[in-house]
Amino acid sequence: MKNKKNMSDEQRHSNNLKSAQAGSFKNSASKVRNNLKAATNAISLMTYIDPFMDWLFAIALIFAIIKDILDLVNTALIAAGGIGAVLIFILTTICSLVIGFVILLTGSSGKTKLAKTIAKKVALLVGATLVEYIPGIDILPIESLVVIIIVWMTLTERKEAAEEEKAKATADRQKKSAQNPQFTTRTEQQVA
Repeated sequence: MKNKKNMSDEQRHSNNLKSAQAGSFKNSASKVRNNLKAATNAISLMTYIDPFMDWLFAIALIFAIIKDILDLVNTALIAAGGIGAVLIFILTTICSLVIGFVILLTGSSGKTKLAKTIAKKVALLVGATLVEYIPGIDILPIESLVVIIIVWMTLTERKEAAEEEKAKATADRQKKSAQNPQFTTRTEQQVA
């Protein structure tokens, strides 16, 4: 009787192990699929780069990187008893003003929701600037990350605006074709 009980326990353990392995494989496949989808979405955002305006983000990123590097140097100066705290405040303020100026110059997705999207970006920048004023935390590359996040937000907004415009154009075409079916066939014949 004891052998049968041990055998059934071993069998249950084996079955549980097999089902856990199968579930683990499914979870891994799902994670890979999600990661591939995220990478594809990130790459697709690159098509919404406007080279005539977005070069300004490169300037903002350069300022942010230089400022983050100087934060490290100034923190070392503070530790050595220098006047680095005043310099950190001035650099942080100047860098934030440059980034804010870039946000205002580049705008956002265009005509719709411009004020709201700029307000979100400026609020993010102001929050990051306030965090950068805190000694010790300022050594983190917060300004650089904020610029990257703002670029990502801008590209995402442009993508959404383009998709909305495309959907609106499709709806308008469908509406016109429903109103005048001859118009659709003539247009299709002209295209062919």
